[in-house]
Amino acid sequence: MATPADLVREACDLLSGYMGTLELLVAEPASTQDAAVGMSPRPADTPEPWDASVGRALMDGHEGVRRLEAVLRYVLNGHPGPRRGGSPGNTTAALTAIPRLAAGLDEDIEAASVRYLERLINGARSVQAIDEAERWRPLPQRPCPYCRCYFLRVQEDARGQPGPGVRCFGHLESGEPCRAAWASLAEIAQDLERAEAVADLEEAG
Repeated sequence: MATPADLVREACDLLSGYMGTLELLVAEPASTQDAAVGMSPRPADTPEPWDASVGRALMDGHEGVRRLEAVLRYVLNGHPGPRRGGSPGNTTAALTAIPRLAAGLDEDIEAASVRYLERLINGARSVQAIDEAERWRPLPQRPCPYCRCYFLRVQEDARGQPGPGVRCFGHLESGEPCRAAWASLAEIAQDLERAEAVADLEEAG
């Protein structure tokens, strides 16, 4: 079983990979999807020389990593240490230092460090050019065919469009998570129809 220290190290490695990807993507200009097809974009539609959403995720990553390193140094040594500059090399050095610093602290702080790193990772994943973040739109009109809770959600892509997955975030009577899942809205429609038919029979009986 992975320890909190292992999870800190894995999160740092994962974030390091995303930071490298963001560095490559940030130089690409923003799209001009709002400009009319076949027409030259207006000045307001002219793409920026860089991708602003990528830039925000990248800057949040740089600042967040250096801030986490400083906090861990403060908790461990009573002083945050010298402030690192904003270069990618300094961010890499901070990501290298964080697992070692967290390993000298208790598991609660290690777990909090993982949660903080995961927020930075999800910020990178949610960038449209990467589009790996999981976002779920509620489907409150229908109960889950299995647990009967109204916690069905459909997965969305980075543009907010329905994706292929449907999942229940409710709980069974035992208290365990339901975890029912379907590959598409079409698949769950069949189970919903069957569940409604069973419910109608039970009410009639």
